[in-house]
Amino acid sequence: MSGEPGYHNRGIAIGAKIRGLLCALRPSTYDEISPKIGYWIEYALTKQSMDASDLAERLSPLAWNKRGPKANGTIAKFLKEFRDAPQRSEEARSCIDGLCSRVLRWFAAASAEDPIPWNGFGAGKVARQGGEGFVNAASFVGHLIERGMLDHELLRLHLIKPLITHHYTDGDNVEHKSFRAAAIHQLLVAAGNILLQGLIEPEDVQVCLETLDSQIPLGGVVGLNAGKLTVRRATRSVSHIVI
Repeated sequence: MSGEPGYHNRGIAIGAKIRGLLCALRPSTYDEISPKIGYWIEYALTKQSMDASDLAERLSPLAWNKRGPKANGTIAKFLKEFRDAPQRSEEARSCIDGLCSRVLRWFAAASAEDPIPWNGFGAGKVARQGGEGFVNAASFVGHLIERGMLDHELLRLHLIKPLITHHYTDGDNVEHKSFRAAAIHQLLVAAGNILLQGLIEPEDVQVCLETLDSQIPLGGVVGLNAGKLTVRRATRSVSHIVI
């Protein structure tokens, strides 16, 4: 029955609609699309009696779609404004919080993999869209951090340590390493200095810097723009990243 058309597919249809609208958000389309997203989220959670956790699960794959930093920032802006609106239902707030935490945990699990170029197949993989998707998810998580959408304890548990505690099973594959460097780069650019305000241990910052130092010259592989990131080491043990 699950493969047949019918009302039982309503969650799939509405979830796909909301996810598609979110992916279409840009600064130029924000005023037009954002009210429609808000309507469908509230509709799904009230009129359709859809569970907030289930909707969050259906929306979470949007983190991997290749859109670019500006689009990721616009989606994060919407999620923040939607969740914090005074008229928002508790179910809707719970859905948005659940979406953000799912994306973070999914990204943390994907950090265990060697990021690979996307070839249309992902059987047995955690990350969607290969290394390109991994980089986009890093950017998306960074914008969620910048908007204050992720709990600090969750970040300490599921962000930097999984990203940098890695052993490459394929030796010195340059492309795989450059994807990880690009992910760190996008994460730091999107999150700004917020990550450095007690969320990253000094030794973890150092690993991030060393990863960037070793891979930025190879950034052309995945479009990493070293010119947007200036790394400066202080004389003390804490390193500083200036964006």
